[in-house]
Amino acid sequence: MSEPNSLYVKIKIKKENLQQFFQQKPSAPVIDDNWRTWWTSREMYSKQELQHLPVYRTQTNRQIIDEFLGYRDMGTFEGYDAHSECWTFISVFFSENYGEILPMLALLKDLATYQDEGDVGIALIYDHQWGDEMIMAYMEFINQKGLLKSYTKTKEVDENVLYLANQEISQAVEKFNKQLGERE
Repeated sequence: MSEPNSLYVKIKIKKENLQQFFQQKPSAPVIDDNWRTWWTSREMYSKQELQHLPVYRTQTNRQIIDEFLGYRDMGTFEGYDAHSECWTFISVFFSENYGEILPMLALLKDLATYQDEGDVGIALIYDHQWGDEMIMAYMEFINQKGLLKSYTKTKEVDENVLYLANQEISQAVEKFNKQLGERE
């Protein structure tokens, strides 16, 4: 049985742009060459052709984030650093299923359109907890677009990016474990 991969998002975005994004309803993504190239690069059992991209069914993007924050067993955290203008979103136990990650990737691609020109960031869904160095998805935020890369192993990721992701997810694991201890 496979175990959930971690989701790590760090994106430079002005707070007012982030708030505007949160107030919007999830939008339906268009399957383009970037989606197709990434999907083709994925290895999975019973792989289907990418014909449909599911969208979260909520009134606002904020509700999606709040739902993840409310799941007690996922270890989900977010934060905004006003100095660096970066939003960080982490879900320690996000998913092991490609079908389940598609709506999040669509949401993140939409988020990129709210960035100012020159803002950057990354999103990474990978095996942080279990150590097999596999990447489900890697997205680079650049030029107001979320571009999926065909990376499959953590060694393909810039070492500084991976180091920061590992550090911040490890901190999230510590917070999660502390919360578990407080519940018992």
